[in-house]
Amino acid sequence: MSHSIKEQMRHWGHYQEHRFVSPLQAEEAPAIDTHPLARAQQFARGTKVARVPVERDGLARRLLMGAAAGLVDGHGGYRPVSKVFVDHIPCAETRSHAPRSATAAVMTGSPDEYRWIDRALSDLYRQNMVRALVVLEEFTGRGSQAKRAEVVAKKLGSSFTKWQYRKELDKGIAFMEARRA
Repeated sequence: MSHSIKEQMRHWGHYQEHRFVSPLQAEEAPAIDTHPLARAQQFARGTKVARVPVERDGLARRLLMGAAAGLVDGHGGYRPVSKVFVDHIPCAETRSHAPRSATAAVMTGSPDEYRWIDRALSDLYRQNMVRALVVLEEFTGRGSQAKRAEVVAKKLGSSFTKWQYRKELDKGIAFMEARRA
């Protein structure tokens, strides 16, 4: 193997970071990513939010009601019922939302030459969870080492300094180097 351990780990990290992501085309991406329950709460009983009709004033419905009531104009067409006599039906624009999230789950997996990293990291996790989390965060995370140390601290639920992060990273890379040989 001609690549150093860190280069191989970076390549492996790239595959891990992108293995479940298949971005949609720009025109397929949702304009507003709102949970369906959040949209439903807009119209729940007891909400006193003033709602502005969204590009729909109910003209088709009012014309149908006018036809049923026999309202005819001078040209023989039906007249719509006045807005005063029609109950408001709350609605929100949903046509702009895509039916799925901006990323679809597509597992591409790791190439065969990096499968040893998966196995070695699994062994490292069984021996020392903190060290494995640090190695995983180093090669799949984003940001500075201080930011990555904060991410590891959040996963552990305790304080974790940048100095500890670097020490554990050195030991983790030494473990991975030993497993590669």
